[in-house]
Amino acid sequence: MGGNTEEADLIVYGKYVVTLDHADRVIPRGAVVVRDGVIVDVGREEDIRGKYSAVEVVERRDHVVIPGLVDCHTHTQQYLLRSAVSDEMLQLPPVWTKVLVPFERVMGEDLARLSSEASIINMLKNGITCFVEAGAPHPEVLAEEVLVSGIRGVVTYATYDIAEERVAEPDEVLDRVERLYRRYSGRGQNLRVWASLRQAMMVSEELLDRVIEFSKRNSLGLTLHLGEYQGEVDYTLAKYGLRPLEYLIRHGLERISPVVIAHGVYFSPKEARILREHGFGLCWCPSIDSWLMGIHWVGLTDTKDLKLGIGSDGGAWGRLDLLHEAKIAKALSKAVSTSITYFKAGLDSKTLLKVLTGSSGTLVGDKIGRLEEGYAADIVVLNMKDVKNMPVHDPLNTIVNYLEGDSVTDVIVGGKLLVENGRVKTIDEEKVLRELLNREEEIKERFTELAKLLKISLLA
Repeated sequence: MGGNTEEADLIVYGKYVVTLDHADRVIPRGAVVVRDGVIVDVGREEDIRGKYSAVEVVERRDHVVIPGLVDCHTHTQQYLLRSAVSDEMLQLPPVWTKVLVPFERVMGEDLARLSSEASIINMLKNGITCFVEAGAPHPEVLAEEVLVSGIRGVVTYATYDIAEERVAEPDEVLDRVERLYRRYSGRGQNLRVWASLRQAMMVSEELLDRVIEFSKRNSLGLTLHLGEYQGEVDYTLAKYGLRPLEYLIRHGLERISPVVIAHGVYFSPKEARILREHGFGLCWCPSIDSWLMGIHWVGLTDTKDLKLGIGSDGGAWGRLDLLHEAKIAKALSKAVSTSITYFKAGLDSKTLLKVLTGSSGTLVGDKIGRLEEGYAADIVVLNMKDVKNMPVHDPLNTIVNYLEGDSVTDVIVGGKLLVENGRVKTIDEEKVLRELLNREEEIKERFTELAKLLKISLLA
């Protein structure tokens, strides 16, 4: 280390540094300096080299350095359903109560651990540094894997007491939520415990009120599925005379912060205003929302005052690759905007990249999503040196339009290098792969037996 330089823990050098900071700087031949898990400086390589020395240096000459990506809606314990749900099964009304929830209910802790490990490996290798679990059947297992892996995770329990019929008592469900909070709250800087609600039709009014009160009392965030299904809108209108988000507001949802609403496809203009007025986060899952629900409209042409994020909805539906989801999102938004207004410019690449970071972390209420002094050192390095990606006129367009998860080389969370040259350092990927291979037939048989029990056709 040089005697006249400031000491740092880590410096990351790249061909470009895309900061998404207050000035939206893109720095050619830039660098990010990290100390104690926090960014202390971002600037030109020539300035940084003369000012700092570090214990660890990541030097990537043909790469772009960006803030970590945020998957604001995922199901880590549905990963083992990959390729199991056929196109015909997607028609089941709705597929989550017919297939997804029943599969979660018969999955033991051992498979939940395997599913969680595989999900986290995929997320890290794709540049996801933070995720929000939509509601796991075995959240304690997930919490342990988050602590071991180093990824930034919001862990929640799959909170519902109705699945076409009463399946649990509110006391029983809330007890699980409280036990999760007591056991894991404050356990690690990368782990947060929130509350969750599965869906308006799957939660009794008593449980809804008690979860909101528990969240308010303990200053917990809350994530929920909402506005994802026409039947849900009909249900709340018929039963309460209100649309889904209006119904949740009647029960005090605005008392909670942060709130992350997944899907929100079937929101009325009034619900869209409520969303903005209360600062609720909206998580769009471009692929699965298009498969199962319909064309999303809130925020596709106007993101002003909207905390918008992108989610994968879990490994059952794709490769947990948010850079791929961004391309789906851009195509859908252009199609909607061009068809309705013949305006082809929104959503642009800079806006979408900010959306990929959970609107610069505001969606989850953390100081993440920017490469800026004082922000958490959640950093992703992407390789641009490939015929598929060059030449690079604009690094923002290159990231959103061309790069995908397989371009990720290095991932840093809280200043710790978790992925180096494409290899996850905190989880034994080969061990997880061997277990997936060894247990593949068992997993397939378990799903087949469940399908028979539920009288679901497996024929494509």
